[in-house]
Amino acid sequence: MHQVHINKTTYPLPSRWDELTADQVIKTAWLSSQRLDRIKLAKLLFIVLTRSLPWHKRLRIQWFYFFQANTLERGDLVFLTRSFAEFTQFTAQKLEKIWGKSVLKPTFYGPTSAMANCTLWEYVKAEQYFTRYLKDRDEEWLNKLIAVLYRPRRRDYDPQVHEDPRVPLLDTTIPFRARQIARLPLPVRIAILMWFDGCRIQIIRMFPFIFKKDETKNTDLMQKLGAKEKSGNWLDLMTGLSANMTQFTEIANTNLTIALTDITFRIRQQKEAAKKSTTNKRR
Repeated sequence: MHQVHINKTTYPLPSRWDELTADQVIKTAWLSSQRLDRIKLAKLLFIVLTRSLPWHKRLRIQWFYFFQANTLERGDLVFLTRSFAEFTQFTAQKLEKIWGKSVLKPTFYGPTSAMANCTLWEYVKAEQYFTRYLKDRDEEWLNKLIAVLYRPRRRDYDPQVHEDPRVPLLDTTIPFRARQIARLPLPVRIAILMWFDGCRIQIIRMFPFIFKKDETKNTDLMQKLGAKEKSGNWLDLMTGLSANMTQFTEIANTNLTIALTDITFRIRQQKEAAKKSTTNKRR
């Protein structure tokens, strides 16, 4: 957290994405969709950061910023927002559920932080819609991405038994849920997109044997228009790991981290076997 001191009073402000509140993430998502230069964006982002303070402290620091601070002090406050560009990790779940409180607006629950309770197939489908959205900028793919991640709560959910409160992912339910999610405000949907992107980057860095190194570059969502579809490669990989359809289903429904760890182990074994084979041939 940043610590701002004004007249012996300390004002803690978020310094990382994971320290933002849900409201701040949504407001930041809205800012990212506006055509603003960097200076204006930084100024507005600073105001967003003050929203985590109690109302009296928020008004005090905003009053200081607009009416009392000199140019140098105002520049120092705006400079605090630079930490968000330097430290881009964003995996903490801020929007645990969306909608609710009426029959017309059912409650959809999202994954836990860092997508810890997601399955391999869930990630494959989300990745597919993610890359399609970045390529086409069509909100249909954004809505389907969210429809994969956010699902109704299972009726028999027991926290002592079930790791995930959401109903299992069924491909046939995605289009219907996507049409419902399309009614969500765009900033909320962009906030979820930003969070998924943050989780995706962390996953790519954790499993370098599976993902290419250049897949973490250009982390700005607006610069990823050239992303390519990869679902075919994932299907080929899972097919190669399974001997029959039963195994394919089991692999697809395996916890994401466990599945990627197992795939990494198999890739290492294959590389070591290939290396030994090459060495033996040279002898």
